[in-house]
Amino acid sequence: MENMPLTSTSVPRAPARRVRGRLVVALAATVALWPALGAVGLSDLTLAAVVLPVTALTWVAVLGLLDAPRPVLTGTLAGLLYGAVLVALSLAFGHEEPRPTFVVLFAAGWELTWGALLGAGAGLLGSGVQQLRGRRP
Repeated sequence: MENMPLTSTSVPRAPARRVRGRLVVALAATVALWPALGAVGLSDLTLAAVVLPVTALTWVAVLGLLDAPRPVLTGTLAGLLYGAVLVALSLAFGHEEPRPTFVVLFAAGWELTWGALLGAGAGLLGSGVQQLRGRRP
């Protein structure tokens, strides 16, 4: 038997696992905590102190314990959608006085970036949870 070099054709590759769209939407739906808890009458600081950790912990648990395929990408996409919904809600129900366009664009970019980073971080932690459980992300 002759020695064969290891090449990409000699080593079978596992098929790429696809991101689940419904999981992305379900994670992004946690954005509903903002208006739901805001209606209770919590102050802005208390609201953020409750919603942000609950969202982050929920995302890490879901991405890690449900064996989500490609958890970092899934979390990042969910974060982008989360940020987009926050921007849309802010534009629809925000302040009555007009804002300069550059302020609105900066704020929208900030929310999208923040959401994507939150999602990527949650996905990275979820990937770690999967590895601790002996699963391959």
